[in-house]
Amino acid sequence: MSVVDDMYIYFALEMKNIIDLSGMIENDLWGYYSFPGLEDIVTPVKIETIATVREDEFFASRIEMTTISGTYLEAGSHILEHGKCLNEYSLTDFIKPVNIIRLQPQEPRALVNRKMLEEKAPEINPGDALLIDAGWWRMWNKPGYVLDSPNFSSGALKWILEQKISILAVDVTCIEAGWSDEEGSGTGPELEKGSLLGALFNTGALLAAPVVNLGALKEDRGILMCMPLKVKGTSGAPARIVFMSE
Repeated sequence: MSVVDDMYIYFALEMKNIIDLSGMIENDLWGYYSFPGLEDIVTPVKIETIATVREDEFFASRIEMTTISGTYLEAGSHILEHGKCLNEYSLTDFIKPVNIIRLQPQEPRALVNRKMLEEKAPEINPGDALLIDAGWWRMWNKPGYVLDSPNFSSGALKWILEQKISILAVDVTCIEAGWSDEEGSGTGPELEKGSLLGALFNTGALLAAPVVNLGALKEDRGILMCMPLKVKGTSGAPARIVFMSE
């Protein structure tokens, strides 16, 4: 780690206002097992006690979960065959200046389009993180949280790509919707579902999702710190994600 890296981390930790944007990992937590066909692939979080102070003189638990449990950080290998794994990023890749787009709270299964982002967007510098508040964080772990999640249209995702960001943080559980008629459906592999999220990962950008507690944010800019579990060879991991400002 360089001196510049050390100074950058020190600066981030000197921030006075620190807000936790990560959801609680617990039993009966929402999961992508809600999608048909994923029930046996993405299993529910399971936390169980395996030792107690009374019986064993120490307390310990067993935790079973996938890399996309709770609030997580995701790298390109999630959907790209030769994409980077999370452990290939440096610590400072997880700490970035962040700009916030606050949308009106979106209805279930709403489609966020390019115009909505453009109208609310602050100035975004290349390499910054971008946090988009769609108001869905209020639905954390409630019925419909996964299947009724708002999505981003193809035009919205293209706009996000144009900003050349380093981290995309969102409060929705599913980023990319099927293409919408209002922005043109078209044909061809460039419009296949997943292609634009893959394009985001191809830039080296990371995805932080789904974040919560966005109502506590009063500033439009600060520092985003995304600290995933340090696991080798995975596309992602549950993460503690915090917003910091002076």
